[in-house]
Amino acid sequence: MATKNLRLDHFAEHLALSPGDEVHLKGAFVSKFDGSTVDAATTTWPADTPGGASVDAKGIVDFEAGGLRVTSRDPKTHEVVAVATGKDAPACAKLGSEAPCLVLNTLPLAQSRLITMEEWRDSLDGQIAIEMVEPPPPPALAPVTDAMHSPLFLAGLGVVAAAALVAIGWTVRRRQKLSPTGQLKDLAARVTTKLAGADAALAATVGPVIQKTLEAVRERRVDPSSKEGVRVRELLVRVESRIDETAKHEREAKEQEAADELVLEMESALEAANEAIGAGRRRA
Repeated sequence: MATKNLRLDHFAEHLALSPGDEVHLKGAFVSKFDGSTVDAATTTWPADTPGGASVDAKGIVDFEAGGLRVTSRDPKTHEVVAVATGKDAPACAKLGSEAPCLVLNTLPLAQSRLITMEEWRDSLDGQIAIEMVEPPPPPALAPVTDAMHSPLFLAGLGVVAAAALVAIGWTVRRRQKLSPTGQLKDLAARVTTKLAGADAALAATVGPVIQKTLEAVRERRVDPSSKEGVRVRELLVRVESRIDETAKHEREAKEQEAADELVLEMESALEAANEAIGAGRRRA
């Protein structure tokens, strides 16, 4: 497994991956500017920030632009798994890199905070490790001699068989996860998790529909690879975007409320200071 650290001084970084190969990104950066924690796929805001604790589905890497697709993410452990799609990635070529590549979101993240990209990069502490997973090698066969009845040979044969079963099981699970059904289930599970922290009215309205969607997939009333399955997946993506937008607006509203309170207190303090200064001058 080849490992290196993500570089912030490049807009894009090439990954030597074939279609279907996985890359793991582990770790995160903490910003001294606003206290946010940014990993490869998400931004986490702590409870003491003006908007309160929340998670944004946008990290320091734009996977889709680089010809990659995220298959799993964990905002708590800051581990992200992506797979090379084999599709064209024009963003890589525009940024002077071969596809697939890791396209950095440093510019839009800085712009959203109204600071320069250099200021944003300088505010980041931490690192993200990039691990490119190589396909497991085929199990080696021990040379067969005049030991067919040896207990040691039989034990070794059992180990080889067990290893082969593990490799087959891993391959099957990986294919299931990358299949249309696996992707739809992952998307529905991700939306369900986000709904738990979303607006109560939105969760109460959308939650039951998502559960019905999962039941329909499990009962095979909807084929995720069909045209109707694509419609369901697109609708779930829209729901996820709505949840993210709602969380963002709530955070911005809380931030504005806190700023308004601070401005009001400051104006009151200035007014009191001006009155005190005027009273002192009149007495003099």
